[in-house]
Amino acid sequence: MKVFCYFIEPASYSVDLAKQIYEKNNIDYCFIYSTSLVKSATKSNEVFLQNKSLLDKLAFVLEVFRKYDFIIVNGYNNYVFIITFLLNFFCLKKRYVATESDTQLITPKNPIIGIVKWLYLSIIFRNKYVLGFAGGNYTHKQLFRNYGMDEERIFLMPMMVDNAKFYHMQKEFPTTFTFLYVGRLVAHKNVEALIKQFNHHFTDKDAILKIVGTGKEEEDLKRHFSSDKVIFLGKMFDEELINEFQNASCFVCPSIFEPWGLVVNEAMSSGLAVIASKQVGATFDLIEKKETGYVANNMKEFGEKMLVLYNNKEKLVRFSANAIKLMEEYWNYNLYNNCLSNSIKKVEEWG
Repeated sequence: MKVFCYFIEPASYSVDLAKQIYEKNNIDYCFIYSTSLVKSATKSNEVFLQNKSLLDKLAFVLEVFRKYDFIIVNGYNNYVFIITFLLNFFCLKKRYVATESDTQLITPKNPIIGIVKWLYLSIIFRNKYVLGFAGGNYTHKQLFRNYGMDEERIFLMPMMVDNAKFYHMQKEFPTTFTFLYVGRLVAHKNVEALIKQFNHHFTDKDAILKIVGTGKEEEDLKRHFSSDKVIFLGKMFDEELINEFQNASCFVCPSIFEPWGLVVNEAMSSGLAVIASKQVGATFDLIEKKETGYVANNMKEFGEKMLVLYNNKEKLVRFSANAIKLMEEYWNYNLYNNCLSNSIKKVEEWG
């Protein structure tokens, strides 16, 4: 069976996934876009549809549809998926098409948007030739179920980073308790509320909050909150970023909207306990009932959990050890490879 995968962008995690899984399984792939906000190092022979003309893009998608038996597309609302779905809908010789998604099941507040979404996704997900590749086992799979996809066509395809980049021999905690945030500095990441909780609880304690990242709110946050205890480090990548993970005490992810949050994978692989808001998609598979950190229902609770880990070294060490174990023994490339192989076998059986 010939399989092809469309990745959205050449972010570091998708480039690593392509090299570690897809190339090793002799699965061809390309990227829809040529740039990413997340730094990556791509090879010169990789294909980027964004660099092609409109006609060449269409020709490429048509050729992939003609040559391959099973087509995987990251996402379900981009032009590649829509064209591929329509080709399959009208073509007599059907292919199986999988949409890989990190989207949680969230009902739109606007009823008109909700109706449009329901119509669109119901048409797609009820089609017997469409598979759902869910980034997590819970609310991510529920998205496909909610819009009518049969259970046999829903597969876990775990949201993944190259854990090995972040492993180190033994976790050592810094003398000064160090909370670490890594991500964009934009409104839905809720960094201002995080800083306010930190300042409320830790002004008189031996603790610091390090903030890695840039974004629209960066200058405003610096102007109001930068201090010797709230430290803005700007953009960081590769070894410089890995060093910050490995030299922190606890990772904090306070987003009010986060489909998954791969930075949680990176933090846990580095041996960090994680405190995350309940809106972070990774919490369902990586934190809840795993003893790897805390899931906070609101920011008041978030600050309280920060204080708990600051005051309880034994719990911090236990959460750290559990995080490393989960990432080393379960949530890793072996799991992804097994999930992908299982889906391909099923498609072959359905023939």
